[in-house]
Amino acid sequence: MKLYRINNSFGFTLIEMMIAIFIFSIVSIMAYGGINYVLKGQNYLQSSSDQLRDMQLTFRYFEKDINQMINRSVRNQYQDLQPSFVGDEDKAFSFTHAGWRNPANLVRSKMQRVSYELDENTLKRYTWGQLDGAIAEEFFETDLLEGVESIKLRYLDQANQWQTTWPPINSSSAPQIGSVQQFNIPRALELTIKVENMEEIKRVFAAPEIT
Repeated sequence: MKLYRINNSFGFTLIEMMIAIFIFSIVSIMAYGGINYVLKGQNYLQSSSDQLRDMQLTFRYFEKDINQMINRSVRNQYQDLQPSFVGDEDKAFSFTHAGWRNPANLVRSKMQRVSYELDENTLKRYTWGQLDGAIAEEFFETDLLEGVESIKLRYLDQANQWQTTWPPINSSSAPQIGSVQQFNIPRALELTIKVENMEEIKRVFAAPEIT
């Protein structure tokens, strides 16, 4: 009679199970890290794409408005005379432009007052429905570009000299009391803008020649 020894060594030992679990954990962590890296990369690319789109849209607004800039002074709600173009060095500029579309054929002017301003890292565009006597608080606001770290503005005068404010101080471009025709506009505007996660960009926008 032959006796057979039963082998009970089926399955995994405790040590083998621990090793398998450890390896599985490492692989899972690596897989999660890879997926997370890919997702972060996709989010970064999407964010960069959105920034680039908004930047291009902002420049199109600039070009359209500045190309239609006119030498038209305005009066505020207190009837004080304001220059056709007003701009500072690092925050805002305002001017009057023509070509305001009127598809509904409303009874209004085709001229419009527009202002661009950096407000808490967002570049905004403001427009007013009337030129003279407009109330400062009654405007239409558009957020153009977010994440703006800084802007620098310069204005080219008639002598081809760059100015940091407009009208320039002690310049013939400054207004004369009682004469709205003495408000000149710059020949060009230079914008240097720094947006987060992007290199600094400089653009020059030429104004129409005013005779």
